[in-house]
Parts: sequence; C-alpha cells; structure tokens
Amino acid sequence: MRDVTSGCKISIDKEGRWFYDKSQITHPAVLDTFYNALQIDNQGRYKIVVGDEFCYVDVEDTPFIVRSVSKRHDGKYVIFLNSGKSESLDPHSLRIGKDNVLYARLSNGIEVRFSRQAYYSLALDMEQKENGDIVLYSGGKSYTIQPGREQLAE
Repeated sequence: MRDVTSGCKISIDKEGRWFYDKSQITHPAVLDTFYNALQIDNQGRYKIVVGDEFCYVDVEDTPFIVRSVSKRHDGKYVIFLNSGKSESLDPHSLRIGKDNVLYARLSNGIEVRFSRQAYYSLALDMEQKENGDIVLYSGGKSYTIQPGREQLAE
C-alpha cells in the first residue's frame, strides 16, 4: 500500500464537514467515496484507503455525526449519520465526553458524535439516578452511560 499523505490535505471539522486544503468538499459522489473508504488504524488515526493508496485525514472530533435517532418497535434505537447511512445503536458503546457531548461507536469501531437534536431525542429514554449515573432504557434493558476520559479528569 502506498502512502500519499504528503499530497493529502483532507480534514473533517467537528460538524462532520469535509475539506480539502480549507475548501469544503460538497460533491455527493466524492463524499460517499470518502465515507466508504474511511478506516481507523490501530493507532487511532483515520485514513482514506482507495485501491493500493491511502492518506491520513485530520479529524477535529469524529468523522461521523449522528443527525437523528429513531426508536424501533422493539424499543431499540437506529442512528442516522451525516453520511446518509444508518445502523443500530450499541448502547454499551455510549459515553459522555467533554461538555456533556454524547458519543457512541459504530459496528466498525469508528466513534460518532451525537448532534444536539439526536442527543435530546435519545434523552427522552434516559434517567439520572441518585448516585449520578445516567441510564438509557432501550429494548427493555437499562444501560449505564459511561463518562468519557475527559469527564473523569474533571
């Protein structure tokens, strides 16, 4: 595999917008290709892999944003991403980060950040316990949402 990072000036801001050398990338086919080619390496760096070439991507927070959530008939949640994709929410992967931002992990291990709107929708099934724990009720079960590393340091 050939590293083309020297010419790769791709970044993703905290709102999930893609840029090439400070110009926003908006072409749907290009964005779809990049979303589908995005991987995370064993050191936690994001990279786009196309064929035998790859380039590292500078990601301000997370590459994907949860734009909305939907509760299925079984009480479990589906999350809808800024990429246009959706998948089932794994409640075990939820954590609360700095400034009370909610995060989860996708099935491929990539972390996603919840938009305020998506967080508020999910919060309808959350409760704060007397001990301070925040619990999500989903699919007839309860899941304690873990504080992130940033929260533990405060």
